[in-house]
Amino acid sequence: MTSSTTASRFAAANSVSPIDPELLRAHLHCADPAVLLAVLAQLTGDHALLDRHVDAISYVPDPPEMAAVADDDTVAEIIERLVEVLGSTDRPEPGLAPDDPALFARLAPLALGVVMGEEFLPMLLEQGGFHSAQPVLPRTTPLPADLDLAIVGGGLAGIAAALAAAREGISYRIFERNEDVGGTWLTQNYPGVGVDTPSSYYSLSSELNPGWTSYYPKGGEYQDYLRDVANRHGIFRHTRFGTAVELLVWDEASHRWDIHVRGADGSRSTEHAAAVITALGYLNRPQFPQLEGRETFEGISVHSGEWDPALDLAGKRVAVIGAGCTSAQIVDSIVDDIEHLTLFQRQPHWVAPRKRDSDDVPEHHRWLSSHVPYYANWLRLKAFWGSADSAYPVVIVDPEWAASHLSISRANDMLLQDCLGYIDRTFGAGSELAAKVTPDFAPFGKRIIRDPGGYYSALTRDHVDVVAAEPARVTSDGIVTPDGDLIELDVIIYATGFHLDFLSTMEIRGRDGTLLTEEWAGNDPRAYRGGTVPGFPNLFITSAPNTNPSHGAGNNFGIEVAVHYIVECLHLLAERGARSLEPTRAAYDAYVEQIDRAMENTVWKHTPSAHTYYRNDSGRVIVASPWRLVDVWHQHRTPIEQDFVIR
Repeated sequence: MTSSTTASRFAAANSVSPIDPELLRAHLHCADPAVLLAVLAQLTGDHALLDRHVDAISYVPDPPEMAAVADDDTVAEIIERLVEVLGSTDRPEPGLAPDDPALFARLAPLALGVVMGEEFLPMLLEQGGFHSAQPVLPRTTPLPADLDLAIVGGGLAGIAAALAAAREGISYRIFERNEDVGGTWLTQNYPGVGVDTPSSYYSLSSELNPGWTSYYPKGGEYQDYLRDVANRHGIFRHTRFGTAVELLVWDEASHRWDIHVRGADGSRSTEHAAAVITALGYLNRPQFPQLEGRETFEGISVHSGEWDPALDLAGKRVAVIGAGCTSAQIVDSIVDDIEHLTLFQRQPHWVAPRKRDSDDVPEHHRWLSSHVPYYANWLRLKAFWGSADSAYPVVIVDPEWAASHLSISRANDMLLQDCLGYIDRTFGAGSELAAKVTPDFAPFGKRIIRDPGGYYSALTRDHVDVVAAEPARVTSDGIVTPDGDLIELDVIIYATGFHLDFLSTMEIRGRDGTLLTEEWAGNDPRAYRGGTVPGFPNLFITSAPNTNPSHGAGNNFGIEVAVHYIVECLHLLAERGARSLEPTRAAYDAYVEQIDRAMENTVWKHTPSAHTYYRNDSGRVIVASPWRLVDVWHQHRTPIEQDFVIR
């Protein structure tokens, strides 16, 4: 894809080019009037507009968004005023938000359709892309020229870290083992692979994309987005592709990290950097089940994480092992092409129904996002709010309720009833198939699945069977069920997930040669704010233990929060004239204790029967964060200096 093509496809959302008034009117009439009123108030700065129209706005439940409605006269007046403002040759440049917080405090509940506390407003300004993360520490001392960064990984987190480094004028290099940026969205290409977080939100707040064609785009479209961001910001020039980091060693004498890398050709070299940001996910190595005879199968065996794009499933007898999100996407995608499908399900997941008839983004949303300032920002923020802390009560245990219900609270039960209703509508209440797909734990006990559109219905097809158990063994001809039946197959698809690797595939030696794997012995990884660990100076882990916002939103939120915090830590070093920092053991232990204490009140601790990678073998939750997003956001505004050893 050429840069001119990507530049046009991912045009800036706040375009100020001339707009055809009739085309503008046509698209505005399709839009949410509350969002249009918010945009108009931002463009004009006129509070009187809100006073005149806000009482005419009302809301109707419209999952997954709160949609606004207004009478025809109000809508017509808002639209005509917008046409006038946007058609003016001297209309204001976009750029409100931080300079008028009082106005934003009125606009947010108007556009989102809910009243929120003041604590949310700074986070919403940032997550809506109205402004970038705001500095907190003084910037009186320039960052030293030798404060350079090594970023390990070129996916979403690596790109976010690179953008922040460039904004701060920090020299950086990305080490990427693949031959392109993208991370997960480069390497995962199984049938149906896609984003299950709303696309308007699952992106970088500083890099809005008005051109999403789907509310939940397939992996290729998301990969295009990441490549475009990297291309426009020159990130490719700072990236060493085909380069895997094998070993990190802290050099106390130089206060720098030695970075031992291996090229695609097997060559090895050592690089150096003042600070290291690991931008790696923790689910990278495909995991196969321990099945007797797995290697004896004479057909085709493939793991979803190692998909061969040349594999043709047409007319094949296929088994899919696994019942998580990946399995749902694959089944949804292949069911029409194959001769027969057998789904082996160790444990069912709760599956939420698709809330729209189609995932296609309407043309008016894409057109207005590209031509009307702030429109894309509000769409992003509506998607964020609908999938973020508004969902937090669903994962918090009400002990009195949980004592007599499968669900853990009234809020959790609303989701459970929605999912149960979906099961009954699809399979028939009380049917054998309904029983097979109904979990015996509360929703969110393991990662909930969003039906991509045809997963549940696929399971009802005549040529699809569901085996509510793991395979007993594999033979040369197929799979033997626990009941002793042989299912003859042409293809076995292992949608069985990945090993949980919190940097365990890379050797990291900190101060005094301490290994990170020793610090995290017993599969018990821990971290202080910003993914920092005592004994490992200037090491920042973006996908750290207990940072996944598992009740809602997406990992892009955690990434942006971590990157802002890392930048603040680097400025703390500059302000103190120091070269390294690491959390104290006391601060680290206290923070982890806070996490574990808060976790006791969550669904992940309350549902031990749910098989989930969120917990380690001892039962400690090591992936999910127990807090609201707004709490995590405020925790990471700036480092607490007394919690660090600064040298």
